[in-house]
Amino acid sequence: MAALLNKFPGLTSAVKNLAAAFFITAGWQWYHFPLRPHTRFVIVSIGVWVAVFVGLRLIRWVYRYLVNRFERHPFWRDEFFIFLDELFLLASLYFLVFFSRNELISLIYFSIISVLLYSRLDAYLARHPAEGWRKAGRAFFILSAFIFLINAVLQYFAFSHYILDSNIKYYNIVLFRSVAIAAFWLCGFAFASLLYMFFESKVRFLFLYFWIAFFLFSILVGAANVGVLYHTGLYLNPVVMEHAGNGGEMVFLSTTIFLIVLYMLVSSIFLLIVIRFVKTHRFSGVRQWYYYDIALIALSLIAFFTIASLRNTPEALIIKSFYDNWRGADPRAELNPVVQKKLERFGIFHDTTDFYINNHDVVYQSDKKLLPGKFAGQRPNIVVVFLESFSARLTGPYNPDMKNVTPGLNAMAEDKNTTVFRNVFNPSTPTVTGLISELCSILPPTGHNEIEQDKHLQSVYLYCLPEALKKNGYLSNLYITAIDKDFANKDSILASMGVEETWGTDELSHRISGEPLSWGYSDHQMFPVLFDEMKNKEAKKEEPFLLMLSTVDTHPPFDLVKDAVPYGDGKNLLLNTFHTTDDAFRIFWEKFKASEFASDTIVIAIADHAVFPTAYEKRFFPDVAGKMTFYDEILFQMYIPETILPKEVSTMSSAMDFAPTVMQVLGINGPNSFEGHSIFDDREKYPNMLGMHEFGLWINQETGSSSRQIDYSPPVDIDCRNIAIGTNVDAPLTLCEYLNYFRWKRLMFEQGRLWFSGS
Repeated sequence: MAALLNKFPGLTSAVKNLAAAFFITAGWQWYHFPLRPHTRFVIVSIGVWVAVFVGLRLIRWVYRYLVNRFERHPFWRDEFFIFLDELFLLASLYFLVFFSRNELISLIYFSIISVLLYSRLDAYLARHPAEGWRKAGRAFFILSAFIFLINAVLQYFAFSHYILDSNIKYYNIVLFRSVAIAAFWLCGFAFASLLYMFFESKVRFLFLYFWIAFFLFSILVGAANVGVLYHTGLYLNPVVMEHAGNGGEMVFLSTTIFLIVLYMLVSSIFLLIVIRFVKTHRFSGVRQWYYYDIALIALSLIAFFTIASLRNTPEALIIKSFYDNWRGADPRAELNPVVQKKLERFGIFHDTTDFYINNHDVVYQSDKKLLPGKFAGQRPNIVVVFLESFSARLTGPYNPDMKNVTPGLNAMAEDKNTTVFRNVFNPSTPTVTGLISELCSILPPTGHNEIEQDKHLQSVYLYCLPEALKKNGYLSNLYITAIDKDFANKDSILASMGVEETWGTDELSHRISGEPLSWGYSDHQMFPVLFDEMKNKEAKKEEPFLLMLSTVDTHPPFDLVKDAVPYGDGKNLLLNTFHTTDDAFRIFWEKFKASEFASDTIVIAIADHAVFPTAYEKRFFPDVAGKMTFYDEILFQMYIPETILPKEVSTMSSAMDFAPTVMQVLGINGPNSFEGHSIFDDREKYPNMLGMHEFGLWINQETGSSSRQIDYSPPVDIDCRNIAIGTNVDAPLTLCEYLNYFRWKRLMFEQGRLWFSGS
């Protein structure tokens, strides 16, 4: 075969072009074109392959024609023309990066191909009698590589830390952004270089000086952005600058010296590269610089317009935020002082003069001991079961009509060491925001669309229960979910809360024999894993521990569970799932009570949120069907060995009070960013509840000694254009006033002002 190719160089050229066209087609089609149906994918790909091959052959012909037409040096007509096929082949290897699903590997692969391509080009240019071509090529490559490398580092850091990046779901987004921003700078440099050659007076340096200053300033902004990202997960914005005494601390903390030194080092290297470039420019011919500049501008424009990722780079978004702020177009909501005062009746206190509006010195004020004396010298283990969509009204401990639906939870509630919390309402939906509100004690101004569908929220910078326990003697923690752990970015969000390990379907597949029997693994499959892990922690002496499990069988639709335990005649699908989850919990509870863990482990059962209102079929629930919202009283029970807590607590409260309540029970206090209150501390002072997400704003407030007012509406349905906010702070909070708070809080969320300053 090799002899045949050597004998027929035209055939060699065609084979190389075919291979290059194949690599380009394979990578492009794999990334951009649906793989199913397979036949259509193959047919379209073959067509693209042929088109690309024809295009490469056409480029060769045009190149040969132009070289001959303008009588270029024989090197370009003969040797470089032969190299053109190898150049196509090497360049086509870039397209294989589309098969990568790892951002860091993509960057490394792209860099390796770039070095390989340059080394081959440099070897060919060494054959040209004019050494200036090789010198100019080296100068351009070193500058281009440096600019790409610096921006790749900044883009990767932003990718790793920015929590509201909706484009993160696109593979290779870091590479695309790095190439786009590098193309922007290189295009600007090429223009400055052309102007440098065009003018002969000292004015020729002005364009180059401007480009250098502009680039160094952008790196300085990038360094500041690194500091802000590291501490907030958000980009540098005008609010940070306005709060230089507080928000500015996000930059000027322990990272300050590191960032300053790094910036000075990068700037010094950059200036040395530019100085060397200018010297090389001055002591060599002019023609090659024109060609390189024009080629660089062409390649940069192609990269810019084909990749089109410049508009969502951190640099573009930072510029936009400052520009919008400067021209007054920043949609900055303001919290009305009357609304802020009314919110205090709900236990919501924000210090709007501080950058971090939720900073508090302590979780609770009381010094009352809530754990039995046996735990004076040790921390109890904690097991938390987050029951999917468990509204209190559908369980026996809260509704006698449902006694036979939940015998397992009934048994827990009836245990002498269990406290049943009544009048606890969920503040958010779905599961991921429910977990944020419970574990981090906050009303999250975000929801299903942003997190589950858009994959927008990656992490939080809040003070959350798992982190608090880690800092106070808990040796390990684990969260178990039935589905893929990265669904709705749950794994990264939980990690930012202090959760050390999250198990999903992949991890459970190594611990459970058989296929998943629900939406993921069923509750009957997962509870044994939870108990086994409790024993593993004990055997490894990883006590005290925090173990958390989210059930799944009660997640709609209600006919997914293959190992369901029907309730009654089995016709009520909703109660079937409640009965099934309860049966799995019952088995766990009986094993737990018969084990040594019953004497040193706290078990908490709490709903992640209420049942979706559409779950209530009119034929089974005629009294509530069509009348429910996403907010309702939820189940919350806490077992403590030899407890000294009351058997029942009826304080009006929110699941947002979960974390501060658990911390007071454990005697853990300190600075925090909680919006909730411990039920055993001052929650009773604020007998009003709030719910918040994009599906609905909910207000449950006292309007008299024995009456309550409940309001609910999706934010998009609240029309306040002709309704002014009142001036009476003692009047009930209205939906329009709450909408004002929702919009303002959303802005605080985007600006990082909800975060904990100690994060």
